[in-house]
Amino acid sequence: MKTTLHLRFLFLSFCLIAAVAVQGQDIHFSQFYHSPLTLNPALTGVSKGDVRLATIYRSQWEVARSPYKTIYAAAEKKFYNIAHETWWFSGGLQLFYDRTGDANADNANVALTGSYTRMLDKENFLSIGLAAGFGQRQFKFGPLSFDSQWNGDIFDPNRPTFENFDDTNITYPDFGIGINWRGQKTKTRSKLDVGVGAFHFNRPNQSFQSNDKSQLPTRWSLYMMPTVQVAAKFDIAGYGTVQIQDSYLEAIGGAAGKLHLNTNKAKEVALQLGFEYRFNAIGDAFIPAAEIHYHDWMVGLSWDVNISGFSAATNRNGGPEIAIRYIFHKVYPLKTFKACPLI
Repeated sequence: MKTTLHLRFLFLSFCLIAAVAVQGQDIHFSQFYHSPLTLNPALTGVSKGDVRLATIYRSQWEVARSPYKTIYAAAEKKFYNIAHETWWFSGGLQLFYDRTGDANADNANVALTGSYTRMLDKENFLSIGLAAGFGQRQFKFGPLSFDSQWNGDIFDPNRPTFENFDDTNITYPDFGIGINWRGQKTKTRSKLDVGVGAFHFNRPNQSFQSNDKSQLPTRWSLYMMPTVQVAAKFDIAGYGTVQIQDSYLEAIGGAAGKLHLNTNKAKEVALQLGFEYRFNAIGDAFIPAAEIHYHDWMVGLSWDVNISGFSAATNRNGGPEIAIRYIFHKVYPLKTFKACPLI
């Protein structure tokens, strides 16, 4: 019979992709379109500004026994070469951290990302990207309980657990690669990003036992994020992604309407309302979302409403997610003025 610890780790992995249990699955966000570096390192610098800062806080399943707390932060910067106006490099840094369960199981990752973007013409851009960093996993053994501590009548914390781990804190190198195509219509807000990324392609070992091997499966990330301007002050945005890791799959699709209340330069104001649906092996969550845009600031809020069988434990409260983004526009000298061709 499996120990309670084994079951907890299986449950932890189940939670991460809301599918069947598997060790070592990645974090996920409902507002995945605001964490582009978790989708594809080739999205580094694919924005209308020179520097993009983003952060997301996610609290999941607060009413369940093992809630998740996830924090994500990223910074990206373009590096223009004035002599070459049709291509540029971008660099970025991203980190995330989450914790859950009685054992305070931690999952952290820090990565440097880089991309090369080539302007094919005024409306088409191709980017390739790389990510290199390290991951860390750890847990606390003390708070856990095991089936071997059941004496037949009651739970006895003084009974031996018969569980041994060589290490409860491990680190490993982690690498990713990807490609992205951006298409956009000049003189409009219409655009489309399509791409694919591969994370953990080095398949690092993440076992807590020195004589065991548990390779982190490669995560394939496919996505499509269109925006269509349908009126002078109204856009329709769509977003969809499929994340595949070993035999497990998560898919999210959604749409939103964005109303531009003010389109004057440096005074832009817009409101966006939409919804998403998370698919897995079965339906998992319905996700209403809202955003407010003010000039270069964006604040987004979404809320997962569980519709899967796990809703019995969560009372359908998957939990809130808050995203904040800011874009800097560098002021260049007149002789070297460089306008960002991306919208």
